[in-house]
Amino acid sequence: MTDSPSNAQQDFFKDPISTKQAGDSGMAMVLISLLIGLFTHNGLFFKIATLLLVINMIWPPFFRPAARAWLGGSVLLGTVVSKILLTIIFFGLVTPIGVVRRLAGADAMLLKQWQRGSSSVFKERNYQFEAKDIEKPF
Repeated sequence: MTDSPSNAQQDFFKDPISTKQAGDSGMAMVLISLLIGLFTHNGLFFKIATLLLVINMIWPPFFRPAARAWLGGSVLLGTVVSKILLTIIFFGLVTPIGVVRRLAGADAMLLKQWQRGSSSVFKERNYQFEAKDIEKPF
């Protein structure tokens, strides 16, 4: 069974676009038009922003296709950027710390003791918990 284009599009942004989301996307388009008009000093963009605002006030579902692209793009961007940032943080921060600790001879998991003998390296705690310990655990 092959996926039709509409099914592939629904997989990209699974939730249906609500009227509020469509209206919010319409307002974003109005803001973008106003900002372009402000920075380019072109009056045409102010007229476009006015038209988009009127359409958004009268019939927000008009912006559903734009909302699907806008929200789908944000999902894609969030997925890609989070993976890139986490990769940079891991290889830029965690890996060098691990290398320095390894070179310094740190053994936080007590692996050297574990391999040396047959005795356990687990710490034994003989502590009787009371009600006050559980009331405020932090």
